[in-house]
Amino acid sequence: MEMLIGGSLAAFVIYTAANWKTGDSKKIAHTFKNIGYKVKDHTPKLLKIHKTDKYTTYTYNVPYGLIDDPKLNVLEKVLNKPIKISFVNQKLQIKVYAEKLPAQFNYDWKATEGWSVPIGKSQEQTIIHDFDKIPHMTIAGMTRQGKTVLLKLIFAHLINNHPDDVEFYIIDLKGGLEFNQYRNLKQVKYIASDVNEAYVCLQFIQKQIKADMKDFKDKGYTNILHTGNQRRRIVIVDEGAELAPAPHHDKSDRKKLQHCQHVLSEVCRVAGALGYRNIFCTQYPTGGNHNPTLPRQIKQNSDAKISFRLPTEIASRVAIDEQGAENISNIGRAIYRTHEKHILQVPYINDVDIKDKLKEWEEIDDSTNETTAEGRNDIVEL
Repeated sequence: MEMLIGGSLAAFVIYTAANWKTGDSKKIAHTFKNIGYKVKDHTPKLLKIHKTDKYTTYTYNVPYGLIDDPKLNVLEKVLNKPIKISFVNQKLQIKVYAEKLPAQFNYDWKATEGWSVPIGKSQEQTIIHDFDKIPHMTIAGMTRQGKTVLLKLIFAHLINNHPDDVEFYIIDLKGGLEFNQYRNLKQVKYIASDVNEAYVCLQFIQKQIKADMKDFKDKGYTNILHTGNQRRRIVIVDEGAELAPAPHHDKSDRKKLQHCQHVLSEVCRVAGALGYRNIFCTQYPTGGNHNPTLPRQIKQNSDAKISFRLPTEIASRVAIDEQGAENISNIGRAIYRTHEKHILQVPYINDVDIKDKLKEWEEIDDSTNETTAEGRNDIVEL
């Protein structure tokens, strides 16, 4: 009953305000009253209006005790414009943008500084993620919402910017369908297409971490950023839910899956300083202690969280620690969250463009390619 009343109120507010021919400030004030955004009889008071070519910011004094409220999100539909709501110095700021984000735009292959990648455009700027400042990332999103496009954008950009320094270890648990076509690139050191190959790959990575740790200790290094070493090793997991132990797994498979998750958490916890970067993706993130598809250690040590559209508010809270991803409508639209939050559109890139741009780094001889587990004798069975 409560949900019905709340939904009816929202629909009424949207209908009446959207059809009311007046300025945005009056529509906002009208909405405050309709949704009950007040303390007793006191509603927010407009202090100032700041206009630019791209947006208008309305700043309000709010009564003591009045805080950010999810009901304010109805303003986007009331105004029929993108908005951003924030509290700055105990003042409510509502930024109303003049134009909507484009539904699609193409990646342009422009170089960026260091180990940074342009991951999307917000209403105000191109958003750059720096893997040397924030080493690890989680990405969530339902199928066909843009998650794999973003992965391939990161992959292609880093190879194009750092062809001699980047190494990729790819756990493509969609049967290897997405990344197998890039197996001959010299930067691709390993591709795993199922759980058994993932287990082998991660054992290999664990051995590398131990060797690198010893090398750093011997040389007195504490962080790769303070050395002349330009190498970065990127571990990509596409569809991490396949690594979550489930009731149908036997004891042997459970041990393998638990070991895989342990090594990935080790990459996130201790290997960032050694130059390892982890990107962990899942379609439907679940948390908790019972077979989570987004393990706690990986999430807690990944300070960049990205979510495309998710089916529920619960999944959104697991992915980015707040609601919102369940309301994303456009394909390629995502929420990027670090210490700040941005809503962005991810640049589009396709496989034909990637293969054409990166073909100069293909190694034709498959016999020397390190993308399979066959022939390895350095792997220990559990």
